[in-house]
Amino acid sequence: MTKISVIGAGFVGSTSTYALMLKEVADEIALIDINSELVAAEVADINQGFSFLSKTHIKAGTYADCTDSDLIIITAGSGRKVGESRLDLLNKNIKIMEGIVTQINQTNTKAFVLVVSNPVDVLTYHVSKMITAPVKGVFGSGCALDSSRLISVLADRFGEKTENISGYVIGEHGDSQIVDWNSVKICGKSIEDYCAAKGINCTADYEQEIADVVKNYGMTIISGKGRTNYGIATSVCVISQALLKNRVSELSVALPDDALQTAVSKPHTVSAKGVN
Repeated sequence: MTKISVIGAGFVGSTSTYALMLKEVADEIALIDINSELVAAEVADINQGFSFLSKTHIKAGTYADCTDSDLIIITAGSGRKVGESRLDLLNKNIKIMEGIVTQINQTNTKAFVLVVSNPVDVLTYHVSKMITAPVKGVFGSGCALDSSRLISVLADRFGEKTENISGYVIGEHGDSQIVDWNSVKICGKSIEDYCAAKGINCTADYEQEIADVVKNYGMTIISGKGRTNYGIATSVCVISQALLKNRVSELSVALPDDALQTAVSKPHTVSAKGVN
């Protein structure tokens, strides 16, 4: 039996739980939060429709569920508000991480630990240093979502299907992120060759305009609806499938870097073996 513990029953945690249930990534998912009433309500809401779609069992969990989990997903923390950067959340969320990791350490779990809370790069690094349980690895969702946003933006810009586009955003899941234009392929062509074939003047400024749209998309969504949850939940689901279903994938996830004292995203192979 495969099991996931999702820590944090807010918009990202509950939406991720729902996405994981729909794709039947695990046999059981334990949703954990200090707000027991919220957890009970979210679990009931998800479970009352799952019989139509999934065999996954969702339950209101406790940290004890981490003990036999294959994957622990940390989504708890304050979310961004309009005008806030992800780094503005650091002081608030690092204290939350300290409390969570203390609880995880007591379980002696051997799970993978996926950090999603923002600022995900810094928090992933700190979690990796605080954790003493014999986990299989600690990493962050990093720029997986940004890479998906890049593909979506390029598809809209050029009128192509997303399945015909690939590419990665690397570095920080935030304002200093970088589009790796060398990794971008549109219908099998580099962006320069594609634009040349279409008669588009693909200058450095043109590429920077696209990169800025990708970078700012999170705040664009927050300005409209107050939060982001579906995109990141889908990214969590894809990463989880790679780990637990061995759907080997190249994803821009964040690994801790001692030299930089943060976690840095670049394309890694994600599989049942972990992140390489």
